[in-house]
Amino acid sequence: MQILLISNMGPKASAPVQGQFIEQQRQALPEPTAYHWMRWHSDSALNRLLKYPVWLLDFLLRFVCSRKRYNILHVHFYYPTIWLAILYKWLRNRSARIIVTCHGSDIYQYQPAGFWYRCCAGWVDQWIFTSPALQQSFFTRPAQSRVLSAGIAAHFADCEPLPLAQKDIDLLFVGTLNDNKGLDRLQLLLPKLQDKNICIIGQGPAAPQVRQWLTHYANLSWFPSQTPEQLKVWYQRSKLLLSLSRQESFGLVMAEALACYTPVLATDTDGARAQLQPDFGWIVDQRQSEDELMKQLLAQLQLCWQLPELDYQRMQQAGRNYAVSQLLPVIATELMALYQSLCNQQGQL
Repeated sequence: MQILLISNMGPKASAPVQGQFIEQQRQALPEPTAYHWMRWHSDSALNRLLKYPVWLLDFLLRFVCSRKRYNILHVHFYYPTIWLAILYKWLRNRSARIIVTCHGSDIYQYQPAGFWYRCCAGWVDQWIFTSPALQQSFFTRPAQSRVLSAGIAAHFADCEPLPLAQKDIDLLFVGTLNDNKGLDRLQLLLPKLQDKNICIIGQGPAAPQVRQWLTHYANLSWFPSQTPEQLKVWYQRSKLLLSLSRQESFGLVMAEALACYTPVLATDTDGARAQLQPDFGWIVDQRQSEDELMKQLLAQLQLCWQLPELDYQRMQQAGRNYAVSQLLPVIATELMALYQSLCNQQGQL
């Protein structure tokens, strides 16, 4: 079995962790796995103009013109990435099987689905959606489809709970610093939370704005980049993770926090509904004015911080019990079973 992962993602200054979870999935797979990604990626105008032609040329040179043949083509981010898998199947291996993992905007940004978008779906042998809500949003109901988390890194398995009294961070925010992640909402909350220790971890376009906040709020700390082990410690030290996203497909940060025995408060997104349950998290409806949303978030935050320690411990353990099912070794095992099933079908053709 020869596996090739294909994505149109890659890190850049405004999104330094873009596509990182795909590489983590690749490393977790027990079989050697090739990976084609957006190796030339930046925020420049030249890159925006030429990145897809360069990405295509890179694919042709590295994989289509290679002697090695792949029989499992796993596409991350359905459209337009699917075209590379179709091209490879036509030119190199007509019996190759195609799996697609849909991420979110590859569905939401193509509604209603156009002609070529719908046509390409006929080439796919297996669909993976990262949440039930995302699966329901797709233009059709494929016979071969399932919901499967992107998975959180294996090092989160090795984590011990901290008692509430030992947690010195009241509120933790982790993610790309942009409007979609709700940085503007966090800005509105900060003046009301000056008696709380708040930590932000992440990089992105709004980094200069966050740097300015540090001069106004002595209770605020910001770390643009942390190693996975450092991030685990921040999760452990935090009483609560706050997610303010407008759109969130995966909710991986939420699962990471839960694995570290930290409950989550989140705005209502596909990712939040996929990861959170009443036993270990709270979801706040976004379908209201921003003023009303701020009031509701502040009220819920206060309730979270006032939880009796025994109730908090129950939430910690419930979240941890759920999160271990999202660890990458578990997800990698399920992916390998899918790959093997498709290979078996291939042998029967």
